[in-house]
Amino acid sequence: MAGSNLLIHLDTIDQNDLIYAERDMNFAQKVGLCFLLYGDDHSDATYILQKLLVMARSDLSQSDLLIKFAKSRPETWRRHLVEALCIIGARKVLRRLGFCWQELRMHYLPHIAGITLHVHPLLKSLYRMCEELSLAQSGRLFLDVGEKVASQQAGDPLRFYDPAYLEIFLLDWLTKRSIKLGDINAAGSNVDLLVEHLKFNDLHAQAKLLTDTIISNAPEPDAAGTAAMAIKQEIESDNQQSKAPAIKRIGALKLTRENAGIALIINQQEFHRNVNKDIKKLLSPDPLHRRDGTDVDKERLIKVFSSMGYNVEAYDNVDHLGIIERIRSACERSLLRDSLVVFILSHGFEEAVYGANSIALKISDIENMLCSYGTLSNKPKLLIIQACQEKPAQKKEQNEPFNLDVTTRSPGQHINMLRAMSTVNGYAALRHTQKGSWFIGSLCDAIDSHSSSEHIADILTIVTNEVSKKRGSNDESMVPNVKSTFRQHVYFPPRQ
Repeated sequence: MAGSNLLIHLDTIDQNDLIYAERDMNFAQKVGLCFLLYGDDHSDATYILQKLLVMARSDLSQSDLLIKFAKSRPETWRRHLVEALCIIGARKVLRRLGFCWQELRMHYLPHIAGITLHVHPLLKSLYRMCEELSLAQSGRLFLDVGEKVASQQAGDPLRFYDPAYLEIFLLDWLTKRSIKLGDINAAGSNVDLLVEHLKFNDLHAQAKLLTDTIISNAPEPDAAGTAAMAIKQEIESDNQQSKAPAIKRIGALKLTRENAGIALIINQQEFHRNVNKDIKKLLSPDPLHRRDGTDVDKERLIKVFSSMGYNVEAYDNVDHLGIIERIRSACERSLLRDSLVVFILSHGFEEAVYGANSIALKISDIENMLCSYGTLSNKPKLLIIQACQEKPAQKKEQNEPFNLDVTTRSPGQHINMLRAMSTVNGYAALRHTQKGSWFIGSLCDAIDSHSSSEHIADILTIVTNEVSKKRGSNDESMVPNVKSTFRQHVYFPPRQ
């Protein structure tokens, strides 16, 4: 198919064929195609963005994205569409439209007058960047650049957390004008946020791709050429700055302050017994008392872990299923963060902790849930429990905890998993009604004093020693006379 015949065949594509062509595309191809076709049209892009979000959440197989594009650009949609299909490599769709991939690859992808330069050149480079980045690199870009976009722009954030579709986030940033394409020759383009992130994370090839696209497509004469040179000089200056020392890390947990992770706090103060009759058999033998003083622990944890760079999420009075739901949500959003910390402040008994509806969960099941995400196997996961671990009274039969059917995926089971308990089996966890619990107070004090120099294992040992020295008004103690009461599954790398 010669170049002239290709132009003739382009004009024969009928809109009715687009319905069947779109059925041959998977969701990832639809995302890439919409990014290339709508990225330079903010009004339509805002609508298409919402359509993609609905499709991502409901797995819709049928859509009318291509029909809408054809109707919005009746004169030019065919050439834009075929060029975009070539870029994303949608061979099956192109064959359905009557094209031969080998001939398209030979004639269409190179610069042939009248065919190419319909899709914005910078959009092509951005799409190529998305294809080249790994899932972790895409997620890191979304987190870092997304935070800057959110701080600069008013309005609701894009509530979508799948870094596999980076083009969706780029499309959102384009509509917010946080990154700018400029005209078809890339004059007036501004992708400084992306270039800065790419260079800082040693993705120099992708940074060079974007800047070279801007420079090579800018018109030669006068102001545009001067602007291109200014961009080049600014990038070279940024390159020098990117050689500066890396972000300082906190010594105890080896975390970046900018992306330490999520600290999830489940704070149980009040308990009820209003549950369905199907699970009444799982209720605690006796009503659980109000936990006065636990809000002091919560506020102290929020203050300490926020200062360490954590995104702290605190929830009060959560039932057993709510605990599971919030932990799973935190795990799913921790793929690209440095660590995950889960606090549960509640009543409990030996190897179990209560939800606000007086139904208990096995602590081992919670550990298994944290370790069931293969994507988190190499990340530190801390489970910190403030709850009594006493054995049930002999005269009262303790109901079984809720059975959470979850298994770990990794052969090493609890990889990089650390459990820290406020007390040991058979002992109560003491709490002051105005000052909070002994354990959480000692933990926050130790982190404040030693987080910049000590390893997490050493910090927990310090906490254990401090708690073991405390005595209640009737000489109560939380631990036997030992030096270490926390359970450690894997020792983290030694201090540098």
